[in-house]
Parts: sequence; C-alpha cells; structure tokens
Amino acid sequence: MAGMFGFWSRHKANLTAARAGRDELLRQRNIAIGERNELMRQRDIALGERNELMLQRDIALGERNELLDQRNKALNERDAFLRQRDVALGEANEFRRQRDLLLIENEQLKGGKAEINEREDRR
Repeated sequence: MAGMFGFWSRHKANLTAARAGRDELLRQRNIAIGERNELMRQRDIALGERNELMLQRDIALGERNELLDQRNKALNERDAFLRQRDVALGEANEFRRQRDLLLIENEQLKGGKAEINEREDRR
C-alpha cells in the first residue's frame, strides 16, 4: 500500500505540475492574444487615419483640378481676346492706310483744283 500511495502522490504532483504548466501556457497565450488585439487596434486606427488622409488628398486634388480647369478656361479666353485685338489692330491699320491714301488723294485733288482755278483766273 505504501508503494501505491507514493505513486498517487507522484501522479498527483505530476498532474499539478502539468496543470501549472498548462495554466502558464494559457496565461502566455492570453497575453499574446491581448498584445495582438492591441496591435490590431493600433493598425485599425492607422488605417482610419490613412483613409482620412487619402480622402483629404482626393478632395485637394479635386479642388486643384477645378482651379486648373478655371485657369485653362481663363487662358483660352485671354487667347481669344488677344486674337480679336490683333484682328482689330489689323483693321485699324488698314483704315489708317486708307485714310492716308485718301488724304494724299485729297491733297492732290486740291492741288489740281488750284491749277484749274489758276487756269480759269488766267482766262
């Protein structure tokens, strides 16, 4: 009987040690799971911040594109006005040329009229 008691005592001690080892492993597993969960929470926060920054970037890009479109429209309108101005300047130069020719012709006609008047006066 004494041998049997020693066996059960050792067996009980082995079970207690095994349970203590199991409990330690469970405790370590729970710590690891807690750390993993904390890292996942931090990852989720970082992903949320990244997504918010991407949204803000997309909004800024949209605003920039709108401003670029407005600038391009203004540049196109300016080019159209410059072309209209060039046409108007060309027409003004043509009218000046015609005016100058008419003034020269008028002077010539006046000179011719003076000659006619002189001839008539001589008669």
